[in-house]
Amino acid sequence: MDKKSNDQTAKGSTKWGYKKTDPDSHWVSGAPSPNPAGRPKGSKNQKTLYHEAMGVKILAKLGDKTKLIAKGALGYHQLANKSAGGDLKAIALQVQLDAKFDEPDTTPPSAADTASDLGTLDQYIALQAKYTKLSAQAEAAGE
Repeated sequence: MDKKSNDQTAKGSTKWGYKKTDPDSHWVSGAPSPNPAGRPKGSKNQKTLYHEAMGVKILAKLGDKTKLIAKGALGYHQLANKSAGGDLKAIALQVQLDAKFDEPDTTPPSAADTASDLGTLDQYIALQAKYTKLSAQAEAAGE
């Protein structure tokens, strides 16, 4: 058999084709780099640069005290101050962050809490009935 089967290449028994590298042109370890002007060693990616920049601590006045605080944390303090001041964009962003970071309470209420709530509801219904009856009597009297 002169020709090699479809499963074998000139170098061995590795398959190559769609999404596979031709073994004859594949870069091997120890050979010169196929991209000599590529990313230099020690360079940082965007995520690392972002985290380093947000982690830098600066002096900031929070209330009546001056504290050393990270820039990222200071951003959240400023967002809270702006939303407390009525800035609608800051409020909208705070609502989004609250939904993202505040986990809903998944614990069911205790029996004592349920009984207390039902007692309060009964009192409310009794008051509502009392005042509805009084307002109906006042209307009937012509007031």
